[in-house]
Amino acid sequence: MLNLKEKFKDYIPGIIGPKGLSYSSVVLPIIKNNEGMDCFLLELRSSQLKRQPGEVSLPGGRIDKNELSKDAALREFCEELETDSSKIEIICKLDSYFAPLMGLIDCYLGQVNSSIDLSIKNDEVEELFLVPIQFFIDNQYIEYTNRVYMEMDGELPLDVLKIDQTYNWGYKEYPVIYWIYEDKVIWGLTANIIRNFIEKLIE
Repeated sequence: MLNLKEKFKDYIPGIIGPKGLSYSSVVLPIIKNNEGMDCFLLELRSSQLKRQPGEVSLPGGRIDKNELSKDAALREFCEELETDSSKIEIICKLDSYFAPLMGLIDCYLGQVNSSIDLSIKNDEVEELFLVPIQFFIDNQYIEYTNRVYMEMDGELPLDVLKIDQTYNWGYKEYPVIYWIYEDKVIWGLTANIIRNFIEKLIE
């Protein structure tokens, strides 16, 4: 007899999907600048990183095994900004973002204490910078569309699956958007997460 309650009592749900998809967590950090304006606190990733070097990003990263996504978001924020959890208050969990070919990203809205050190620079972070939220309200993003197709494996047993070469595997479209703020290009999943937040903010 299976003891399901014992087996799954501490189970943390993951993702069912192709190998290689990741389960990550990020913070959308809000901080007031010297003028008292609410701003996004964004990172410019180090040019030495192997993945997405020199891009604008949000603090965050992969969720470790048996780690809650909120805990991962806080851990990554503190590691990347060389601070501790007393400098940020998580307000709520925002919409999760599914990135084609990458995986699921949980997003948390955070209020950052203005006393945090914005001059840090390390192996992951080249620069921290602020962008007023009003900038994204006042300025329309530029948008393009990408398509993700499924390429059929030549060894797939079509006869066993009772399908033929004309089977419609379909495709998915997803937006590629960006803003340009001063000398920074804010695009990709960072831009999509910001756009989603702005839409919720002004609706």
